[in-house]
Amino acid sequence: KLINKLAINNNIKTLPIHQTSYLHDEDKSVLETLLKIENNKNEILEDANFKMLSLNEINNLYKDYSNVEKDLQFFLNSINFELTIPKFNLPIYETPENINGKDYLKSLARVGLKRRLQLTKIKDDTNYIKRLEHELDIITNMSFENYFLVVYDFIKYAKDNKILVGPGRGSAAGSLVSYCLGITNIDPIKYGLMFERFLNPARMSMPDIDIDFPDNKREQVINYVKEKYGNNHICSITTYSSFAERSSIRDVARVLEVPSGRLEGIIKSILSNNVDETDYESMAVLNTSKKIEGLYRQTGTHAAGIILSNEDLTKYIPMQQGAYSFNQAQFDAATLEALGLNKIDFLGIRNLTIIDDIILELRNKNINIDINNINLNDNKTFDLLSKADTSGLFQLESDGMRNVLRKLKPNSFNDIVATLALYRPGPMENIDEYIERRNGKKFNYLHKDLEPVLKETYGIIIYQEQIMEIARVFAGYNLFDADMLRVGVSKKDLKILESERTKFVKGSLKQGYSLELANEIYDYIVRFADYGFNKSHSVSYGLVSYQMAYFKANYYTDFVKVLLNHVIGNVSQTSSYIKEALNNNIVVLPPHLNYSTNKYEVVNNAIIMPLTSIKGFGLKVTEEILKVRETKSFDTFMEVKERMADLVSQVQFNNLIYAGALDFIKLNRKTLISNSDLSNIGYEKYIKDFKIAEEEDYSFNDNMINEKLSLGFNLKYDLITLIDNLNPNQARYLKVSDLDPNKEVSSLIGFISNIKEYTSKNGSLMYFITITDGLNDLDITVFSNAVEKFKEMFNDKLSIFLVKKNNYQGRTTYILDNIANL
Repeated sequence: KLINKLAINNNIKTLPIHQTSYLHDEDKSVLETLLKIENNKNEILEDANFKMLSLNEINNLYKDYSNVEKDLQFFLNSINFELTIPKFNLPIYETPENINGKDYLKSLARVGLKRRLQLTKIKDDTNYIKRLEHELDIITNMSFENYFLVVYDFIKYAKDNKILVGPGRGSAAGSLVSYCLGITNIDPIKYGLMFERFLNPARMSMPDIDIDFPDNKREQVINYVKEKYGNNHICSITTYSSFAERSSIRDVARVLEVPSGRLEGIIKSILSNNVDETDYESMAVLNTSKKIEGLYRQTGTHAAGIILSNEDLTKYIPMQQGAYSFNQAQFDAATLEALGLNKIDFLGIRNLTIIDDIILELRNKNINIDINNINLNDNKTFDLLSKADTSGLFQLESDGMRNVLRKLKPNSFNDIVATLALYRPGPMENIDEYIERRNGKKFNYLHKDLEPVLKETYGIIIYQEQIMEIARVFAGYNLFDADMLRVGVSKKDLKILESERTKFVKGSLKQGYSLELANEIYDYIVRFADYGFNKSHSVSYGLVSYQMAYFKANYYTDFVKVLLNHVIGNVSQTSSYIKEALNNNIVVLPPHLNYSTNKYEVVNNAIIMPLTSIKGFGLKVTEEILKVRETKSFDTFMEVKERMADLVSQVQFNNLIYAGALDFIKLNRKTLISNSDLSNIGYEKYIKDFKIAEEEDYSFNDNMINEKLSLGFNLKYDLITLIDNLNPNQARYLKVSDLDPNKEVSSLIGFISNIKEYTSKNGSLMYFITITDGLNDLDITVFSNAVEKFKEMFNDKLSIFLVKKNNYQGRTTYILDNIANL
């Protein structure tokens, strides 16, 4: 009443304002749950009411404000707002001497084509000139010349500054203009790629050129763009993550303090739609989680997308501080594109960084490789691919892909392109048929006119471009219409399918084909529409895969060194790549305090591990050690202790020993550990003829365990390698990892890694032992009679275990039958 009186007396207009956060009273608890999930503390709203009010509730709430209705009407009548979305454009590329952008693009492209043809020694330029002029007409008629010039400019900057640029990505590789400008490095005519798949006036979408850069140099290119066009003309993009079904259940259960023992059961019952309605706790979780599921949870930064605009973005778009040194739009990518802003994806690709590092590694050896002009018919490369020796190779590393390569045995670049396109859910069912046909299996085309289109893929539609070409050949489509057909049939909309069928059949009849054949070919297109892959993308990524395979096949030591430097900290990948290097007769040495740095190095044709590969040794402590080492190398153990005492902890120092970094001192590891106390340094200087008391070394098993704790895997004390060397043909006994579950009796070689005693109901002593080959473990039951017989042999020595398969309560177990120490 007082506020109302003050407003009337002072002629201040008042408006009813009510915070509305939910629709119904019962949703109040959901809001409280959301607040607790966000802030991780209880927030009880008590008497606060944030629900959607009815008209009666509003009138009742504001009954003391006599002028509210009149003031509200005044406010509404005063609003005169019309939303006008500005027309956004890319920054204008400044051409030399202000030459018209259309003319400058054409000039650059024509000069670029001439250079490309000279480099590739192509003499018949008729198709190239015709295609280039066609593309230039489309680009300039759609007024996209500035887009191409902007992209050309920052890619030129990258190349001028020795930043590797990917060969292409997506449909942009189908553009000859892009190839001539150096934006892509794939000849679209050579590989049968289509410009219309990339840019189609009928679709009126902006060109979409995504660019791959090494992930450690991507930001340098983005900064160039920012400096060139200005801070207010560039921004990153916000992404929104929402509450997913499973995560919303977990979060709600945590807030409602559901016991952890019940959580998995509740999740399972909700996901299977099988909740007991009498279970209050489960129903509370279900009801609340369903109401928050799908709500936005948090924001992030788009991994690659950058917005560029000629307009000052801060005047039109809500901004916030982002991950870069410029603004981040608070809109997501879809909203920004709907406003007419153009997104360019600057992608940071680790595999390009690896390729770039290998090139630099070879250049330091005076081996100069032009990655864009390597031999695409290299026998060593195809031999490597045929053996599926593809660990570390882009797109080719998975077990499934390796199986395909073993069966296919690729002998051409087109084989790699086809494999990448086929190795996806759906198309995979055609892989075996493709391989059989490639290896000579007879097949027939639906019609002889399909042969030129499908010959390279042995009669199977693999690429979207083939669908477009079939439409052109059979139904007389131009390629723009053929692209619309491709888009339409892939949607599987019945209305679109029937209208396109009518158009396709009509066109086929005009071309002189029969009604029956026209329908048959159309059905063939529809069947493969979901399978068709963008060939431009497959060629682009196939080239990166081939480039990496080429380096692995021809410069293996440099390849694996660079690869290992990119997986420091990933124990699983490091172990795998090192084992492969050893199998390829590359010497890999453990860390060495005098030679190791913060990355893998090649010393005397051997790869030496970095200090950073040791547990607890990050970049900071490693750099400090390297500084100390600059003045003088380490010689004696006491000197090592004295100089390292202020740099590392006792645990780190012990890990240094266990990893083998002090093996050069010529004292065994147990002796070093026994004398490793860093709090006891310097006294030996004052003792005449001081000498470290040597001890017998740890067992192989103990050294193996300690080394694995410090490195994450075994190198010097690698049991698998030891076993294979003892038993090269594996004829007498198996490693635990090679156990055949179908055999009743097996001879296994390994160590006992764990022993548990157990007294049975009848009072007899039993053992449960675990044996290991350093890679895998196996639990074995030892009954009382075997305990008495073999008890003295349960030690840390490498042994042969004769085990028998047994069935216990419906599961397979193993029983010890015999044991022999090696």
